[in-house]
Amino acid sequence: MKITKIILFSAIVGIVLTGCGDAFFDTENAGVASKEEIDEIGSSSPDALIKVVEPLMLGLNNYTAQYNTSGKATSDNPMHGDFGLMSIYHLGDVMNEDLAFEVAGSGWFTYDYQLDYWSEQYVRPYFYWNFFYSIIGKANDIISKISESVTDSNLKAYRGEALVYRAFAHAYLAQMYQQTYIGNEDAPGVPIVLTPEEAESAVAGRAPLRQVYEQIEKDFKAGMQALQGWKRPNKTMIDEQVAAGLYSRICLVTNNWDDAITYARKARAGYSVYTPSELIADAAFNNINAKEWIWGADITAETTSKFASFFSFMCSYDAGYGGDAGQYRKIDARLYDSMNASDSRKLLFKHSSTGVEYTAQEQKFAEYTNIKFKKVANWEADYVYMRVSEMILNEAEALAHKGDNIGAATVLKELMSQRDPSWNLNSVTVDDVYHQRRLELWGEGFSLFDHLRLKKGIDRNYAGSNHLKSARYTIDAGSWYFLNQIPLQELDNSDAITANEQNPAPTESKFK
Repeated sequence: MKITKIILFSAIVGIVLTGCGDAFFDTENAGVASKEEIDEIGSSSPDALIKVVEPLMLGLNNYTAQYNTSGKATSDNPMHGDFGLMSIYHLGDVMNEDLAFEVAGSGWFTYDYQLDYWSEQYVRPYFYWNFFYSIIGKANDIISKISESVTDSNLKAYRGEALVYRAFAHAYLAQMYQQTYIGNEDAPGVPIVLTPEEAESAVAGRAPLRQVYEQIEKDFKAGMQALQGWKRPNKTMIDEQVAAGLYSRICLVTNNWDDAITYARKARAGYSVYTPSELIADAAFNNINAKEWIWGADITAETTSKFASFFSFMCSYDAGYGGDAGQYRKIDARLYDSMNASDSRKLLFKHSSTGVEYTAQEQKFAEYTNIKFKKVANWEADYVYMRVSEMILNEAEALAHKGDNIGAATVLKELMSQRDPSWNLNSVTVDDVYHQRRLELWGEGFSLFDHLRLKKGIDRNYAGSNHLKSARYTIDAGSWYFLNQIPLQELDNSDAITANEQNPAPTESKFK
């Protein structure tokens, strides 16, 4: 990996850095603005610096829902599986056992479903690597422009947002290019990419996971401090509560149960869960203004990517792959059947047992097809990145890990009282909470990452399985089928990562 000194060049009032492209971290030399000059702009003329930084911050937020982030799409190969963060989340869901395919489909996520897309030469490892390191590059661009000592509230918040994005991106990279943190703390992780001013802490090669997560924690905490008290203009931006929620996710990975509890509570303060009727309403999972949403992407006529979108694959009602094309996304039959008849989440899936009078269109859906993600006209359905139910589940799980099974049940009851009136446990285990995570967060992008950190295997091959026969796998926890190799393009262009540092290829059979 080639990391060059980032040189700032002058714009109207300051500086613009080149973006993070195929070379990931290289920049062009094009003039100089000193760090002292940048700091002077921030203190003497914050409005001028805001005019430079604000578009960069908007661009970073928008990048999370951008089509063709890898830059590899062509008219002959449109790359409909590359639509930003939700494509990351969707590929994770199809790699687990909770989501079943009706048919093999067009190939955009078929290889992920078959767990055949991990190898260094394939598009998927490159896409994942490029997406998150591009976020890091964009975040560093913003961090470099705003002094740590800045006092303007908006500039301070933009710096905080960028720090959180950087932490978030390093965390998701660490989870997909090495086994989970616990038990592998000294295993080679991923490069730590920071600003030139932080060069001493940067690591061009594969930093040990322990060091990667130390930097992640440092960035999250600095970001939350910078965001303290700032009121964001809309839910597309990261505020202190979003940052707290993201950090609570990582605390579950590192088994930092106390912080997972503290920050999950902070993230959900002031929010409430859907009632049963709100849960099944048309806008529950496609509208950023819905009451449970803490953070998301506002998809508009200008930003929609239509067929190359999350809803193209997950909405059974529209003209996309998961709709009219017949590539329905279904809930795993065994998982669905584990719900009580009184559980309102059963109504998020088409099934003959519900007694629902389905529309003519819904009657054509395969049994177990999801009807959770509803159609919005003109492909303008919004993307949910975080909602309050996740934070309740984070808190309850951490309490259960600590052995406070009664406290965990009390917290979980906040959710379950609105999901299943027959649920009334006074004590819950970690597996009890995990089961509710699988049901509540189905299709929202958590299943693979939960599976990795909890060291779970998958079993699609059971009596009554509704998975494709060709993909009825039984794979043990810790298999390299669930992780990516370092992309070949990075190895070819890198001075810091060599071929003998590559992740191993899985060798075991997927069928048992």
